[in-house]
Amino acid sequence: MLSMNAFDRKLQISGMILIVGLVVEGLCLLSGSPIGFVLFVGVGGLLIAIGMLYYLYSLASTASSSVRSLR
Repeated sequence: MLSMNAFDRKLQISGMILIVGLVVEGLCLLSGSPIGFVLFVGVGGLLIAIGMLYYLYSLASTASSSVRSLR
């Protein structure tokens, strides 16, 4: 269940994207075909990169909003 806090919700979404990326990569490792490797690098790597970037974005956006509230 997603949290009501915006920061927690962003962290949960980025975690879910990372988990889906890891599951895709794990399933692709079971395949011995060349298309499995392409999916491993393409889809799995893309999902992991999106999850990490969304995590960093959520940290940066929360930090900037907290600095604005101190002013």
